[in-house]
Amino acid sequence: MAPWKFLWFLPFFFVIGVCSAQAQSFFGDRTVEITPFGGSRFGGNINLDTTFSGGPSGPFDQLNIRSTWDYGAWLDVGIFSHLQAEFMWDHQPTVLTGVDFTSGTAARIGEANLDFYQWGVEVPIFPAHARFQPYIAGGLGFTHFTAHSGAEDFLPFANRFSFNLGGGVKYYFVKHVGLRLDVRYSPTRTTDSVATYCDPFFGCYPAQVSNFAQQGEANLGIIFRF
Repeated sequence: MAPWKFLWFLPFFFVIGVCSAQAQSFFGDRTVEITPFGGSRFGGNINLDTTFSGGPSGPFDQLNIRSTWDYGAWLDVGIFSHLQAEFMWDHQPTVLTGVDFTSGTAARIGEANLDFYQWGVEVPIFPAHARFQPYIAGGLGFTHFTAHSGAEDFLPFANRFSFNLGGGVKYYFVKHVGLRLDVRYSPTRTTDSVATYCDPFFGCYPAQVSNFAQQGEANLGIIFRF
């Protein structure tokens, strides 16, 4: 084959080379971060007022979730320079307190463990390799309730839908180790109850609504980046 005929193949080799370089750059920027954390989860109650008539279905119309410490881990995988896929597991050992619907007094009924499993995304604000990195994050998942020490007699479910919204900041001491402060709003859907809705055309009528345990959390973790 005449040497000049190789010129026809130069555009092909050029495209292959560019694609290869882009792929190397893309996968070279992809990082994995594992961050064990600890902190506090706070707030939240479980509405037990679930009967159609509006009355509670047992001796309590509400279970309060005691604010306690928590621990868990984040797993973050870089997708693009300003987007990470995130998985979060968060464990909270707590105490449930029942509120009497007649007197309004509260009494300890037992203990429970709340495990939050969340899948979502994290959006860094600064370039991916910045030492100081604020971010926003959010996700969807479920909460697993494990009641014991008497509380199992009053908790009417085990798994419920939950989500989280929040953000925080990361600071990398070196390339592979850093510190992460994270704050989230993380409610969990618990029970259904009845509320009265009024419409100008159809009048007032009872409708089923979802109740949420409104919780928040603040955690501090150590980042291990690979």
